[in-house]
Amino acid sequence: MHTMNRTLALVALVALAGLYQAGAASAQLAHASARTLGLGGNATATASRLEAISVNPAGLGMPGAGFSLAVLPMTFRSALGPVSLKDINEVAGEVISPSVREAWLAEVFSSGGETGSAGGEITELAFTAGHFGFQMTTLLGADANLAPEVMEAVLFGNAGRTGTPADLSFSGSSANAFAVTTLGAGYGFPIKTAKGSMALGATLKYSIGHALAVGREKGGSLQSDPIKVDVEFPSLVSGGDDYNAGNGGSGVGLDVGFQMQQDKLHLGAAVQNVFNTFAWDDANLEFRPGTALLEQGDNTTDFDAKPYASAPADLKAVVDDMKFDPALAVGAAYDVKPDFTLSADLRTRFGDGMSLTPKTQVGAGAEYRGIGPLHLRGGLAAVTGGFQLGGGASLILGPVNLSFAAAMLSGDTEGSVGQFTLSFGGR
Repeated sequence: MHTMNRTLALVALVALAGLYQAGAASAQLAHASARTLGLGGNATATASRLEAISVNPAGLGMPGAGFSLAVLPMTFRSALGPVSLKDINEVAGEVISPSVREAWLAEVFSSGGETGSAGGEITELAFTAGHFGFQMTTLLGADANLAPEVMEAVLFGNAGRTGTPADLSFSGSSANAFAVTTLGAGYGFPIKTAKGSMALGATLKYSIGHALAVGREKGGSLQSDPIKVDVEFPSLVSGGDDYNAGNGGSGVGLDVGFQMQQDKLHLGAAVQNVFNTFAWDDANLEFRPGTALLEQGDNTTDFDAKPYASAPADLKAVVDDMKFDPALAVGAAYDVKPDFTLSADLRTRFGDGMSLTPKTQVGAGAEYRGIGPLHLRGGLAAVTGGFQLGGGASLILGPVNLSFAAAMLSGDTEGSVGQFTLSFGGR
């Protein structure tokens, strides 16, 4: 494949194919406050009001708690790599030279495939009243991985990199997609101290699964002589005669947290999913063999729905792993001045279940509140596979807060995240 238009089509397929074949959400509950993203996620020690529900529920028990309401905050994420959209844009409108395609393919083989992901976090409702907080969030996520030899076929066709027809294996490609809604109720418990402030907190969550799809390429290939395409991409997808999008799976989970402030120093720690019973209901899943044999004079396919019980064990195991794993966050912050705060966080997730964010993160952030109604913030973090740079601002107009934040991910994949929040009574 030599032209830019065709390459763009395939790259779009990598990032979004999981939505049809149908991963990281920071957790089941998205960040209702754009402040968290603007600080690069480094808010465990200072989270309050709206952001406390999902980041550290102990913040609901600290001084300053009160009424706040967010109006439909949304976060959108996308990532692609190792061949990124930046790489593609550099040759936009041009015939891609053999040397560029060779360089791209070398990166893909080194990384084990070309990976794309897309996701959204929509908070339908989030509010706090005193030490109590409530939030409802829907997570949408999809990711796909194209095996290295699939990318070889995309970039060079079946003529091969040297012009000699070659046999290529498609094994190793995969796709996942999910949609889950979570309702969370949090409460902060203030602890009396002789000096400073301290609180414990907890958020109890109930999640409902709407849709799931997982697929794995088992042994597909492209044969050169005679020309034959063999696809074997079995999948498990939500569906069936009795399928109910409001009950594809369910479960409850618990987050706990601690926060304290003494003079200029803030400390915090939170554990998400101390326990979590969420699981997909296999009664709402159907198996599709996803086989196709295309050769001269003889084409056969099988994508018909079959009972879940007939699916291979390894595909069922993938579904079992599509859950919400425990995560630990610890953080500290220091008020350099009354209007300038530095913060730092360490976060890690124990497992590879449903998520839209990196598995580990170590970073620092800063917030400046000395320009009247304008609050500025930024953050930098080392994350799994690279680093993340974020920033944002809030415009405080009396009880009305307009906040925006964005972040860029660089490393094994190149990605971006954006969020806008309109809130009342809190950031």
